[in-house]
Amino acid sequence: MRNITGSPVENEDFFDRPQELARLQRELSNAANLRINAPRRVGKTSLVLRLCEVCMTQSWAAVYLNVEDSADELSFAEKLLDGLHHAGLHPDSISRCAVLFRIARQALGGLKVGAGIDLEMGEVDDPDHSTLGRALESVFRKIEADKRRVLIVIDEMPELLLAMTHQEQGQQRVRRFLHWLRALRQTYRHHIRWVFLGSIGLEGFVEERNLGKTINDLTPFILDALSPQEADAFLEKLGADNNLNLPPKIRTEIIRRVGWPLPHHLQVVFHALVDSGAIVADSTSLEKAFTWLLRPENLSQFDTWRQRLEEQFSPPDAALAKTMLSLLARHTEGRTRDQLLHAIMAAQPQSEASRIDDQLGRLAIILQRDGYLMESGGSLAFRSFLLREYWLRRRP
Repeated sequence: MRNITGSPVENEDFFDRPQELARLQRELSNAANLRINAPRRVGKTSLVLRLCEVCMTQSWAAVYLNVEDSADELSFAEKLLDGLHHAGLHPDSISRCAVLFRIARQALGGLKVGAGIDLEMGEVDDPDHSTLGRALESVFRKIEADKRRVLIVIDEMPELLLAMTHQEQGQQRVRRFLHWLRALRQTYRHHIRWVFLGSIGLEGFVEERNLGKTINDLTPFILDALSPQEADAFLEKLGADNNLNLPPKIRTEIIRRVGWPLPHHLQVVFHALVDSGAIVADSTSLEKAFTWLLRPENLSQFDTWRQRLEEQFSPPDAALAKTMLSLLARHTEGRTRDQLLHAIMAAQPQSEASRIDDQLGRLAIILQRDGYLMESGGSLAFRSFLLREYWLRRRP
């Protein structure tokens, strides 16, 4: 297992999570389509990549798509077609459909998209190809008829949806697109399974826009950080495979100081040990590693936690979320919602208390769901000690 701190891990670099894999396989065998609910950096992508590997050994066709860089419905559909093609599913039908999509893209002029997958194809002999959506559905009908099990994993779907909302008629297009995608899952449901995940929660996105019905066919799958025992085994293997043995006491101390043992956070602590020049892992070298990790020039590796707030929320919500996190970063033991409200109203006496309180309650739920905060004994606090230390140094 290599010391990888950026990209998802695969093959020998993946730390096996047999219980989670077994749960995923059980859900798929029970005809479930899934949405993985988990904060960022828990290892969602690495886990589903391993799931794809396992399914392919069992004669499934597996398609993994990261749609973070997709700009619209048409680019999503193009990427989906390409993934189906690489999986060897009905190449003739896919090739014909891909030609239609290329023609549509040219007709729309580069990347400009208005009607997306609803784009009319004009007068055509085959009613299956009267729109781009129908053309893609015809491919799915043929794949379903083959009776081969197919797994389609869509990563970063909320990123695509957020991008679409900022475009012309974005809200209406997002609504149509999600309803179309749900109908596709419902119609071709016997042999095709879907898994959705992302660093922004899909459920939070649809709830904010009253679109919950569009994903009510997706079974929630909860994925959490490693257990203390798993984290210990993870660190032991990481040290052994990278020629820096981590004694039991040091592994325990790393887990304690991290506070929330995400695989990524354990990897960055180990990376800091190596970067700070540790020859042996002891208390002195570990203290030096944490100091190294939180140096100003190293803080950028946590910046996505800040950037996501601005991408995910409206400006007023993003501003209040940052204020909440800045207040909580100064209190290890956390703060109650009333204490947060009192502190915010003291700084913003002109604001309406009832409105701020409602906003606080809504954001507290989202920030817990996304891994920033946890609630214990009525108080909210940072879930990750590392993230709290980062926020203290980079707070607004």
